[in-house]
Parts: sequence; C-alpha cells; structure tokens
Amino acid sequence: MTLLRDQVAIVTGGGRGLGRAVAETLAGLGASVVVASRNAPQLDEVVLAIKRAGGRALAQTADVSDERQVQDLVLATTRWVGPATILVSCAGIVDPIVPLARSDPALWLRNISVNVGGTYLPIRAVLPGMLERDAGRIVNISSGGARRATAGRTAYDAAKAAVEQLTRALALEIASTGVTVCSYDPGPMDTAMQERLRRAATEDFPRAEEYRAMQREGRLRPPKDAARVVAYLALPTAARNGETLRYDDAELARAVEGALPA
Repeated sequence: MTLLRDQVAIVTGGGRGLGRAVAETLAGLGASVVVASRNAPQLDEVVLAIKRAGGRALAQTADVSDERQVQDLVLATTRWVGPATILVSCAGIVDPIVPLARSDPALWLRNISVNVGGTYLPIRAVLPGMLERDAGRIVNISSGGARRATAGRTAYDAAKAAVEQLTRALALEIASTGVTVCSYDPGPMDTAMQERLRRAATEDFPRAEEYRAMQREGRLRPPKDAARVVAYLALPTAARNGETLRYDDAELARAVEGALPA
C-alpha cells in the first residue's frame, strides 16, 4: 500500500501492544517507520516482522523521558531515511497502582516523566522541522483516565489529562500551519498494560474486577483495531488539529473505514 509512501514515522513505545500494532500498520501503508522503546529485543522482533512483511523499519532504543536519548532518536531517523513527518507517542506506564497515601514518590513522578515528559520531548524534538516544512502529523495516545478519575491510579490519570490539555494548547500554537496534533483514546485493549490493571489488588485498585470482567466477556479491543484509527489520523489528508478523539466515535470509525483498505 502507498497511502503513506514517502512518509517517515517515529512510533514511541513501539516494542509491544498498541505501539507495535501502530508501527506495523504504518509500515503496511508504505511509511518508513522508526520503532522506539527501551526494550531492544522487543524492537528487533517488531522490525523483523515489518521487514518480513515487505515494509521498512529501524529499531532505536530510547527512554522517551530522557532528552538526550530523544534527540538521538530523531537524529537516527534523519540519518536513516530523512526527517520525521509523523510522530505517534504510544510510550507509557501505568504504575503505581496504589492509593496516593501509600505511593512511592519516585515511581509516581516517574509515571509523570514518562507519560507527560515522554510526550513533550519527542514533540519538542520534531516540531521545529515540521513547522519549517509546513507538514507533519502528531498523534498522542490518551486514555479514558483523562476524563474518568479512578482510585488507585492518580499518577496515570493525571498524566493522561495533561496529555490531552497539552494537545489542545499545542494545537492553538500551530493552527494555520501544515502541522496538526490530536489525541486518541483507544479504549480498553488486550495489552500488557491492561493485564497489569487486572492483576491489581482490589483494595489498591477498586476497578480491577471491572477489567477482569471485560476480559472474561471478550470486551477488550485488539490493538490492531486502534492502530487503524491512528494510521488514519496520520494521513496527510486527515487534518484533525486539536481534537480529542475516542474509540467509540461512530463518525470517526466511518472515516477510518472510508480512508483505509479493509
């Protein structure tokens, strides 16, 4: 497929879950994809799968909360195939899952550093070049936690709310340019992060049983379904600036099906 031919995408958190599905989907549409995460073996597996399917991909280990490593990621992308035209920020952590009064301050702040700082730093690194070229698509992954607060998940919910507000504020700054930014809540998915929520003790995370029921009843979405939406949002024709989009948006689903092959 050639919908994203000549596009260069950076996908953070690309070693597993939604990030992997996004990387594979973008590559399948013709983009050259740089897959980034802290786990080198996982990255190698993803890149190998993309190449076996006929796509182009590069593995780059990076901690998105570390400015120097993010700069190296962007530089490696440019040296490999050219400057990034698409950035998808999938990297994230959910811990600590515990009431705030018993939380580890270092882990709580690490969550903010990865989920918020790890969204900001890659954007900061690619945005000047995108603005200079008057073209670019930035997609930030959000969560229902940005709007529905949950006991035992204060860091994650605060971080995702921050990501959505960062998206809205940045959209105002880049309005009328050829660059857009939006956020997408993929809903409950069958991923390692979801598994972590199901394993949580009910006294620490009261919604744990709710998530366990979702798995039993088959209500968890495959990451590939969400990845198709992200791929649509990354298209040059999809100018969704400042929007916070959700998995249950029927109009969005129709737009995706109309733009992407089955």
